[in-house]
Amino acid sequence: MLKPGADGQRPLWHVLHPARWPLLLACLLVILAALVGLLGSSSTTQGGLTIVQAWAIRSAAPVFPEGTAAQRIELPHTWERGLRDELPMWYRMEFEVPRGGFGPGMPAAYLARVCAQYTVRLNGQYIASRGADPEPRATDCHEPALIDLPPGLLRERGNLLDIQVRALPVRKVASHERAGALSEVRIGAHPALEAERARARALQLGLPLALLALSGVIGAAALVLAVTSKLPYLAYFGAAALGWSVLCALLLGVDLPLPALGVEIVITVLTPPVAVAAILFLLRSCGLRIDWLESSLALQCLFVLLGLAVALPERVYTVAQPWAVILVVELVAALGVFLHRAWHMSRTDFRLATASAGSGALVLAGEWLLSPGPLLLPGKLAISVSVLVMFAGMVWRLQQVQRSALEAAEQARTAAEKRMQEVSTDMEQNYDRMAELRVEQVTAKERKRIAADLHDDLGAKLLTIVHTSESDRISTLAREALEEMRLSVRGLTGKAVQLGDAIGDWRSEIMMRLSQGGVELAWDTPDELLMSERAMSARAYVQTTRILREAVSNVLKHSGASHCQISIRQDHNDFELTIADNGKGIPMEMDGKLDRGHGMSTMKGRAKQLQGQCLVESGPGYGTTIRLTLPL
Repeated sequence: MLKPGADGQRPLWHVLHPARWPLLLACLLVILAALVGLLGSSSTTQGGLTIVQAWAIRSAAPVFPEGTAAQRIELPHTWERGLRDELPMWYRMEFEVPRGGFGPGMPAAYLARVCAQYTVRLNGQYIASRGADPEPRATDCHEPALIDLPPGLLRERGNLLDIQVRALPVRKVASHERAGALSEVRIGAHPALEAERARARALQLGLPLALLALSGVIGAAALVLAVTSKLPYLAYFGAAALGWSVLCALLLGVDLPLPALGVEIVITVLTPPVAVAAILFLLRSCGLRIDWLESSLALQCLFVLLGLAVALPERVYTVAQPWAVILVVELVAALGVFLHRAWHMSRTDFRLATASAGSGALVLAGEWLLSPGPLLLPGKLAISVSVLVMFAGMVWRLQQVQRSALEAAEQARTAAEKRMQEVSTDMEQNYDRMAELRVEQVTAKERKRIAADLHDDLGAKLLTIVHTSESDRISTLAREALEEMRLSVRGLTGKAVQLGDAIGDWRSEIMMRLSQGGVELAWDTPDELLMSERAMSARAYVQTTRILREAVSNVLKHSGASHCQISIRQDHNDFELTIADNGKGIPMEMDGKLDRGHGMSTMKGRAKQLQGQCLVESGPGYGTTIRLTLPL
């Protein structure tokens, strides 16, 4: 439940956020209903009399024993530990009828509390009783009694109201509220007393049992949530809520088909597991799991059983009461630990626990301060209200966590979809690259096959013609075709050529051709370029060679030049080849038509294929200059 650092810096007024208003409103309504019930029960009956003293004596006689020394006592009267006798208790009260009577309606006697069975006699005559079981049972201790007083039996003076109470002594009950007791007796008009009895019954039985039923439903819901949400501490909360519902229902008088002593044993044995479940809920929900402490809590339940085995049947209260005090102290300590850790780890959970404990404390204070008589089962409303507020807060908290988890899951899903789209795009691109690579591999393989065929078949035949032909012209053409074929084969193989080797081949070939044509060659190439290991692709080498050959052919055939200068430079990643002659230049009539003759369009087309450019500068009498620029 608690997460380190969660909500650690939120201000305390954050509890008033509108999202929390429904929870706060529900808490306030429950507290208000409890307080209204408490205030309503404190109203007093007008126009009657209240008897606060009586004569009391232990006796199993069917009527009040006359002539026996009775003890004067104050009402309300509870059978304390000193009253060890299990005989019924007779109470005798004297009263007079007021001069104006008790008001409209039949007179009646109202007993706010009488535990548990009773028989009532008025002036010696039987008028009412409750419970016929020969063994007293603490099943009606929270049920107020209203007994009609027949007018015919009333006297103006010296009326005697005798009440025999049959109940269990303190030593045989699990809680002192279940021992014999008699409240003060109020005598008045039946309608007014009936209204007061209805209010008291609603407060002492109706509202607590309704809250207990709600606590039981909450406990069952918490157990279901523990299974669905896989949060173990919810199981402890559910067990504690269910156990409290059963335990408090038994304390309020819900009977079991067991002997009276058996019911008290069940209450005593059930109390430690309920408290232990609540303690474990508080500890587990704040992230604490101490094995030795949990083992000691489990042993306490066993010690209660062993204590009962030794104390039965006379000392049930002696075992139940000390352990109840110990468990309450442990529960308060566990709540303190929870609040301390929640303050440092999760302010939201701190506020939730504070709201639960605060609402319970407020209701408990109302029970203590506003109750007109002896408090019966303190905390029966407060604990149920605390359970209700805690569960409502936990449900809201789980809803917030679930909402955050859904948002995180949605963000994760969006990120996953985006990543999947990126991966799909990468896969498509990789597939395209692989397809292109495959095409390139197949193309390269086919080029190598064609180059091998040309070299082995056509090259061999051309070489034969060169060496066997008797005609110089045919031999020269065959030699030129052989050189062109070799150049094409080199381009097909795709093998890169080092720049120094390429320059050497070009110089050797151009020098031979120009010397045969009577043209003087000036070759200008830096030494570092001749020694360069920079490579030129096979395609660039082939196209540059063809451009160079075409330019040299133009010099020999059309320019009439006597001198040709060829220079090669490398500027960063650009390769520059310049061919200049001192010939007659391109005639004026060819101005604007350079691309249509002398192979100019072919040279420019080859340069463009290599993302380069081929520029021609010429004029009549000024010779021709061709500049080829290619990226390496």
